[in-house]
Amino acid sequence: MDGPGDFYATVDVVDVVDGDTFRAVIDGEKVRVRIMGINSPESGGYREEEDWGAEAKVYAKKKLEGRTVHLFTDPGDPVYDQYDRLLVHVVMENGMNYAVLAVAEGMAHTYILGHQELTIGDTLRKAERLAKAERRGMWSSAEHD
Repeated sequence: MDGPGDFYATVDVVDVVDGDTFRAVIDGEKVRVRIMGINSPESGGYREEEDWGAEAKVYAKKKLEGRTVHLFTDPGDPVYDQYDRLLVHVVMENGMNYAVLAVAEGMAHTYILGHQELTIGDTLRKAERLAKAERRGMWSSAEHD
């Protein structure tokens, strides 16, 4: 399949792990998928739950679980992360990039490594500034200023 990066697929989301990770079936195999460009608060499980972690997970379940999404890697970035998760951008059925939406709603932080120049980096940073200004989601409490 051709796509913006080295990998492109249309998949069904089987279950959401947390606000930035889910499982999908690709070529008959269940694969862990990590959404590029964001980091959501931890929702428990392997790590201690953080403020807004449960809300971020519920949000991701509502938007992704049981739905068909399009995945693609970012040009020049690795296909898998250090935990062997597929590292991709996620475009939902309505054409929205999930990462941008989650950041704009205050369910995730922008998370771009120093060496990365993500195709949607500027959009993510702008969405986070807006979410903070409008005190959405995790930015609703004064402690995150």
